[in-house]
Amino acid sequence: MGDVTLERVHRHLNSSRYGRSLELKRETGSTNDDARTAALAGAVDGHTVVAETQAQGRGSRGRAWVSPAGSDLYLSIVAHVPLTLGQLPPLTLAVGLAVAETAEAFLSTGRRAAVKWPNDVWIDRRKCAGILVESVSFGQSTQPVVIGIGFNVNRRVFPEGLDTDPTSLALAGSLQEDLDRALVLATLLEHVERWVDRFVNQGPAPVVRALEQRLALRGEEARCDEHVGVVSGVSPEGALLLRTPGGMRTVVSGTLRPLR
Repeated sequence: MGDVTLERVHRHLNSSRYGRSLELKRETGSTNDDARTAALAGAVDGHTVVAETQAQGRGSRGRAWVSPAGSDLYLSIVAHVPLTLGQLPPLTLAVGLAVAETAEAFLSTGRRAAVKWPNDVWIDRRKCAGILVESVSFGQSTQPVVIGIGFNVNRRVFPEGLDTDPTSLALAGSLQEDLDRALVLATLLEHVERWVDRFVNQGPAPVVRALEQRLALRGEEARCDEHVGVVSGVSPEGALLLRTPGGMRTVVSGTLRPLR
């Protein structure tokens, strides 16, 4: 996998659990499917599957995630979290905060990454990462869950017709040389572990507070499916808050887009 090897990732890894059990694949259908299989077979907390390319990578709402080899990161983490299905939605936003912090670690000082509700990370209003959290259910318990992340790291050319204008860390930083993906991966795993633990131990309050400064389109008029209003924040349950002429509306699912 080029620069992503077990030795190189573990050399940089500062997490206590995430990525300590690490499976690298040259090609797979979907890392989320692989991680789900591993979870059902008893994989430890933090077991991570990383693929160089995915033939059937997927994002939210069944969209395909284009996964060319050699440039980006496609990974899924098995997370043992003591949460019910109803408690899960803010977890995606917590992971988004982790991805945003990781992005900023590789951008010039002062550059900001934003979390676009519910599961994207933006740099300069362009998508650089997507998150897909899926439960591995045992009745109402969701222990464990699979945290899937697609992170545009070194890609500089994207296919036309994508749903959202894309970017990558290399593009956003105007870099001539590629970033070390092993270092980016190790940094990402550390931040994700920290935010997942914070959410599990302290509930959604730290996530909601952090999103006050990182929520994309905050204060702007936007559309989420049939709902139109000003993006005002997120609820403790992870729902989007839109201020509409009829009052504050709580939106639990949909695709958020700016009106202008």
